[in-house]
Amino acid sequence: MSILVTVGGILILVGWIWNLVVAFKIGGILWGVLNIFFQPLMGIISAAMKKTLWAPVGVMIAGVVICVIGSAAS
Repeated sequence: MSILVTVGGILILVGWIWNLVVAFKIGGILWGVLNIFFQPLMGIISAAMKKTLWAPVGVMIAGVVICVIGSAAS
């Protein structure tokens, strides 16, 4: 079941990087730096307030769910 944990970790990483790119493009330096340190909370807040894509946050949440399922099955 470590494959699920690995896939979940990769999804979390991809969603985090994607969210950072969107935050720096749309929100500027402040939103980008806050997204670096306070993920996924700031990802959800910036998606709601700045009307950005929900897809990166969804990818991160899916990665967390897959990690939890993979670690619970082990």
